[in-house]
Amino acid sequence: MKKWFVCLLLGLLPCGCADIQHAGHEQEKPFYEIQGSHLLGWGEKRHIRLTEEQLDDIANYGIKIREDEKLVVYYSMSRKRGRGEVGKAFLVNGEGEYGTFELVVHIVSNMIHDIHIIKNPKDYTENPVINKDFLEQFIGKDLTSSFEFAKELENMLTTPAKIKPIKNAPVTSEKIAKAFRKWLVITKVTKLN
Repeated sequence: MKKWFVCLLLGLLPCGCADIQHAGHEQEKPFYEIQGSHLLGWGEKRHIRLTEEQLDDIANYGIKIREDEKLVVYYSMSRKRGRGEVGKAFLVNGEGEYGTFELVVHIVSNMIHDIHIIKNPKDYTENPVINKDFLEQFIGKDLTSSFEFAKELENMLTTPAKIKPIKNAPVTSEKIAKAFRKWLVITKVTKLN
């Protein structure tokens, strides 16, 4: 019986995909709350400085790293009680049509595992801009996946591999997608995973 229960829990673990609050407009989660509530626990804040060779490799993917981005800050995630690392988490922040956004992307084995919203701007109707449907498109993506956006309604219906942008927030959508891809590239080039 216990073995069956453990297998069931392990089977449900990947189903947690985008860890986004579903109740009302309360999608934001303070970062300390995400750290404390993560199923596997959290490790510590770490950093590495990108070498010239790594910067060249990153540039080969079409990503330009600014001077202030050469020091990469990430969170090393581990199972509770420090029994083995399970991935890296990176902060994603930027400015979109409706203001500042902040997310945490969790990368395991060079693949986006889950995404948490820390700060979600509100649109003109006071609704959160970033929604779970948009973020769930990135779960499971790696560097072989398409990060191309569907531009027209017809493409959104016929080309499921393309990303469907947030309605009325194309700038926010594009900045989030570029940041996710950038962290996938940095994770691969620096061999953080």
